[in-house]
Amino acid sequence: MSKSTNSNYYSFNIDRIEPNLPAFIERPGKKWVMYGDDNLFPQFVAGLFNSSAMNRTCIQSKVDGVYGQGLRTTDEAKNYILNRANATESWNDVFEKIDIDYVTFGGFALNVVWSNDGETIADIYHVDFSKIRSGIHNPETNEVHKYFYCHDWSMYKKLVVTEFPKFDPARSIEHPSQLLYFFDYEPGSLFYPVPTYSGSLNDIQIDVEVSKFHLNSLANGMAPGLFISFNNGIPDPEARQEIYDEVTMAFRGTENAGKAFIGFSDDAEHAPTVTPIPSANDTYYTQLETRLTSRILTGHRITSPLLLGLYHEGGSGFSSNANEIEVSYQHFISTVIKPIQKSLLKTFNMIMGYTGNTGVELYIEPNKLVEAQENTTALE
Repeated sequence: MSKSTNSNYYSFNIDRIEPNLPAFIERPGKKWVMYGDDNLFPQFVAGLFNSSAMNRTCIQSKVDGVYGQGLRTTDEAKNYILNRANATESWNDVFEKIDIDYVTFGGFALNVVWSNDGETIADIYHVDFSKIRSGIHNPETNEVHKYFYCHDWSMYKKLVVTEFPKFDPARSIEHPSQLLYFFDYEPGSLFYPVPTYSGSLNDIQIDVEVSKFHLNSLANGMAPGLFISFNNGIPDPEARQEIYDEVTMAFRGTENAGKAFIGFSDDAEHAPTVTPIPSANDTYYTQLETRLTSRILTGHRITSPLLLGLYHEGGSGFSSNANEIEVSYQHFISTVIKPIQKSLLKTFNMIMGYTGNTGVELYIEPNKLVEAQENTTALE
């Protein structure tokens, strides 16, 4: 911080904000590759999921679309196979969890446990994708052969880090418990994925910060809105602090909204001066919210806010936009949902092939648009 020689105002150096795309770094002495500079990029992404209402709604809408009515077998008589993925969960229980991970982070992880003879898969378990780190690549095969799990990577030195060999049916006897770590091919990415909506991460952060800003503006409402000058001399520091505390306790916070401000002085010349500090343009935050909504929806490839139940600019309700909802929904299913389902089904069908249930093929029972249409008609 530097002080001007001609005034009592101060200037500050402001940290520069850069796009939050992770670097994947192999560091000497580490068995795993850093997932971001601090090795906590997935935790950053999870934080945005929990902090931004818009981002969470977009992710949850895609998750719901991908899951549909759940996994089924093409032969209905064999649907009972899906009742058990492990001792406590069904295949749909596991599928729902990896659906959330894949949409949020761009990948998922499964712990595959082989039978004693190594011929078939006995159990599959979901593993929290954010808690897995990739081992370094083998230069001979240019592949990763190990993965590492830690409950909290910010404290890995104090916690247990569990090592998993990668999924490899050829080594099922040698390694009966393996980790299947999946993400789609991305140019130049051998270790980790980035979310498909990575282009809107900055906008999601802005959405979070704007929400905090408005909360703090309400909680500390007087601070940015008024300049109060007492015109009867400069009191000592103790008295200044006492006056400040009394004023802020009386007027700061939403619970004190509407209170009268009363000042006392010897004469009009020494009366307190209360000067309102103009706020930003009335339309600024409205325009910012519109921009953020557009960019976050674009990042998630959601063409219409109506799919999320959001107000549509120029619209007058769901019933008057039924055609747009139907067209947008079909586009959403074709361009966003089905490609994700294809990736997940490819992996799950591969796993099913190793369970000893030969000839069983999985598909996802879709959500029915006709139900959405009936609900829309009911609103008319």
